[in-house]
Amino acid sequence: MGNILIVDDNPSILKYIEDILESSGHSIVKCADGMSAIQAVHSDSFDLVISDLAMPGMDGFELVSEIRVLYPDIPIVIITGVGGVDEAVTAIKKGASDFVIKPFQPQEFKVKVEQNLEHYRLKKEIERLKRDRAARGGVTIVGEGPAMKKLKATMKQVARSNAPVILFGESGTGKELVARAIHEESERRDKLFLPVDCSALSETIIESELFGHVRGAFTGADRTKKGLFEEANGGTVFLDEIGNLTWQTQSKLLRFLQEREIKPVGSSKVMKINVRIISATNVNLRKEIENGTFREDLFYRLSGIELLVPPLRDRVDDIPYLVEHFIRKYSRELGKKIDFIEDEALEILKRRGWNGNVRELEHLIEYALVLESQNRIAASTILHILPESKDGGAGPASFEPDLARAVSSFEKEHIVRVIDLARNNKAKAARLLGISRSVLYEKMKKYNIE
Repeated sequence: MGNILIVDDNPSILKYIEDILESSGHSIVKCADGMSAIQAVHSDSFDLVISDLAMPGMDGFELVSEIRVLYPDIPIVIITGVGGVDEAVTAIKKGASDFVIKPFQPQEFKVKVEQNLEHYRLKKEIERLKRDRAARGGVTIVGEGPAMKKLKATMKQVARSNAPVILFGESGTGKELVARAIHEESERRDKLFLPVDCSALSETIIESELFGHVRGAFTGADRTKKGLFEEANGGTVFLDEIGNLTWQTQSKLLRFLQEREIKPVGSSKVMKINVRIISATNVNLRKEIENGTFREDLFYRLSGIELLVPPLRDRVDDIPYLVEHFIRKYSRELGKKIDFIEDEALEILKRRGWNGNVRELEHLIEYALVLESQNRIAASTILHILPESKDGGAGPASFEPDLARAVSSFEKEHIVRVIDLARNNKAKAARLLGISRSVLYEKMKKYNIE
């Protein structure tokens, strides 16, 4: 979800656009003129600016120029009246990212907004990955138990190959981290590693995101856009939750794996692309093949090398190493001096089932560090966070036999804890929960969470 600034001197237009975008879960800030918009840009961080062209005082041209001097990367969508194509083109030359002709339909406008937000997100992600790689100098896979030693040894061998890799494992086991480590060990390490969450992209845009599109390919495609495969040429693309791809996109992905070339949506031109595909899933794809929802030929193309990332319950001996790693990580981020975890607290963690795997453990340690005021994580702090008794059992204070009420009670309690962990930052809480901000707000309203 994006934080979007809307600039227009017409209150009805501001309200119209606000209603369209808030229904998709975006945060909206409205300004009635260019000067107040500049002040807003100075005081807040925006993912997109939408501005009318014809405004009194500072018009859209001047606003674009002012924003571009200060923030060259923020996408700016210009709104112009019927017949204003020439003016819109001029705005593009001055630095606008896109334009919309009035009157516009809500769905078409949503597509335009999502395309610009996704392009900006991708650009920021590429920059972040470059910074992370420079600062990190490699990826750390934590674990010294037999399962992880075997996996790390296999990863080093796999990295020398260009064969496609598919990672199996439950949600939260660290499949993306394994994929990054394989990339960092490979000859492609100096090129991009681009992760794609196939479950987060809608059916209407995923094909365009992967393969790109040309101007005019569909409604709202006012400019040519590179796909992720082209962006990552020479590097690695990580397709997470591969089982969520539509049948049509599966067919195009299969063709790419066979021919090593792409054809952007709406184009007749093909391009040779050299990327390595690493995919991941937490579902049984063989069962999906039997059900007719996943292509068998695509599965065998993707599964040149198959790796299983073990769940945390099968690598309990690694919990002390993981806890130590997360204590160091979040102590730095939170500016705290936490040196260790009490033995009793560690024993509690070892007895837990960890349905959320390493991700759940990481969030718990971060939460514990937020609460701690001493130089260690105490057993009492862990027990305060976990709704269970000292022996690690699932001992809730009262037993609820009705399944629906029990699930609702757990969901409400879990959402409250994650919001607390995110320090009331709803966007971060939604990311931690793996849902959109709009869905989080719906659940907060359902459970009367303030």
